[in-house]
Amino acid sequence: PAPKTPPQSPLHARKGMLMVGHRGLSDEAPENTLAAIRLAFAHGAEGVEFDVQRSKDGELFLLHDDTLRRTAAPQRGVDLEFVSEETYQAMLDKDVSELSYWDFVRHVNVGSRGSETFASERPCLLREVVAEIPDGRFALCEIKGGDEACARDIAEFVAVNAVPEDKLTFIGFDFELMVLLKRLLVEVGKGDMQVISLKDAYTEVAALEHIAVARQAGLDGADFEADASVVTPRVVDAAKDADLHLGVWIWKEQLPASDRAANVATFSDIGVTFFTSDMPPDVRAWMAESSTASPCSSCASFK
Repeated sequence: PAPKTPPQSPLHARKGMLMVGHRGLSDEAPENTLAAIRLAFAHGAEGVEFDVQRSKDGELFLLHDDTLRRTAAPQRGVDLEFVSEETYQAMLDKDVSELSYWDFVRHVNVGSRGSETFASERPCLLREVVAEIPDGRFALCEIKGGDEACARDIAEFVAVNAVPEDKLTFIGFDFELMVLLKRLLVEVGKGDMQVISLKDAYTEVAALEHIAVARQAGLDGADFEADASVVTPRVVDAAKDADLHLGVWIWKEQLPASDRAANVATFSDIGVTFFTSDMPPDVRAWMAESSTASPCSSCASFK
């Protein structure tokens, strides 16, 4: 029999700009939790973005920072009565690569720092999140810089668990690590999985240069901050000519207006592949309105 054709990634099948929930729907739910992931899809996101860390015992789980301090509950909860408060506070400041997932990380409340609504949320495993991705939707999985062990474990994870090529796309700021991951995916028979390079590019020229470098390295795309002075129609055309995906992401500390509907519309009009947003109310309203409109003609011909 003829070999099966792998599922087509939503990045390839799209007819307009895809909206991606940044760490889930992090405007309403705690970042990188199952609640945030589910809410993003429920509110119409085509994709979600999340960050993956690797624990001391080799588990791949969702967390942005290298420690639990920022996202964990200020005091230990009932799940952690087996450790003292002093020990809990000390462990929150440890690099999570030095912590056991099953002995500690899994028991940490990462949902109630701002509200008790999500108090049941705990750091979830990568495999739990993959199971939550609906058919036809996808996730951007960010790998932290320098974590070669994590990259190797991820390649093994997608191969052993036969993760469909259309479910996960990998992103990261560490360029050499992304090149390594692409090679590892090819080696395990998952070369159709997309690997995209994140880059802080502060000028149009820098973005154009990075697109050329990404193409030469055999990566599948580039992802820049959502700054219209950097990601211009010229940059979009360069990515299209290079047969690369082109994403943008919000950076509210440096670009306060980046996660507003007007900015989202700007990037939709010029035809970027995806926009990663916290999905605040005005952006969700734009998404709802756009879902009933015809996609822009420039988007349909993009990779």
